[in-house]
Amino acid sequence: MLLLGDARQVHLRRWGEYFAGRGYDVLAVSLEPADAFPTRFIHVPVPGFLPDALRYPLGCLALRRIVGEFRPDVVSAHFVPNYGLMAALAFRGPWVLSAWGSDIMSVPEKSAFHRWRTRFVLDRAPWVTSDAQVLTEKIHSFGVPADHILTFPYGVDTGLFSPGAPPAQPGPLILSNRKLETLYRIDVVIDAFSAVREALPDAALTVAGDGGEKVKLVQRADSSTGVACIRFIGDVTHDRMPALLREHHIYVSTSPADTTSVSLLEAMAVGLFPIVTDIPANREWITDGENGRLVPPGEATRLAVAIIDAWRDSDLRERAREHNARIIATRGRWVESMRPVHELFDRLCARV
Repeated sequence: MLLLGDARQVHLRRWGEYFAGRGYDVLAVSLEPADAFPTRFIHVPVPGFLPDALRYPLGCLALRRIVGEFRPDVVSAHFVPNYGLMAALAFRGPWVLSAWGSDIMSVPEKSAFHRWRTRFVLDRAPWVTSDAQVLTEKIHSFGVPADHILTFPYGVDTGLFSPGAPPAQPGPLILSNRKLETLYRIDVVIDAFSAVREALPDAALTVAGDGGEKVKLVQRADSSTGVACIRFIGDVTHDRMPALLREHHIYVSTSPADTTSVSLLEAMAVGLFPIVTDIPANREWITDGENGRLVPPGEATRLAVAIIDAWRDSDLRERAREHNARIIATRGRWVESMRPVHELFDRLCARV
């Protein structure tokens, strides 16, 4: 298997580990450098000052040489506009395109060129994987036949992400761990926290992650009434995330658009009470008032009320904790969720 993707991303590393652990000879290729990738790895250096619309097509020159030398039975390409494009341009054998969410849900809306590029890649992908029904429907709207789309969630490694005892603190410890980018609307979390602190003086907020909005978000926090109890801790590696989750009571995500969020599933697996935006992908996992809360995107006041109400209702939090453990055990475990993907790749490699 030739694995194409951004080698810095944990999803790609998990994918490589999974197939290598099941007997596949995996070679990962990426334009982004990575330390200690779990399989054989080739970094293709293309000047970073070039726009992405040029960098990835230029990378195809090296990719064709690698394909000729490695002769993969199948290619697994991740994220439509870059590595999906490279696979579409450079490979003629069996390949599978894995959409990650924003590459289908938001990138094509940027311009006519972005829509054309998305359609170009999807038209040439023999198979496409999707992690949520809402994403599958969007892929299908580009003309991909329904029977060529495999829908499965990127599940949780329950060996790492398992429940612990809730922290013994007088106020709610709240965690946001999405990237500090405009897409995720972390500003809404910061604004909501000021109202939470007025009602619950012992509350504290941890903002994990990094991104282009960090300076603005730190400035926003500094000017808020809750600044004394907001901490920005930067990026947290995947192996450290279970411990960080267990240090908190409530998980929040305020993205107005998403597919299945692995961060949400990990929080559910550890036992945090999830409060997330009321969007189709989150409704696949959360029923409002049963195993979490759903709030309208962009509404800090509604988010604050949900946090305060959840903290004051310990019975709801305990019921949600038990309910979410059952959901993860039933349909959110990484190994089980990858089984149909494994079967697809086996068929494409004629290994069965």
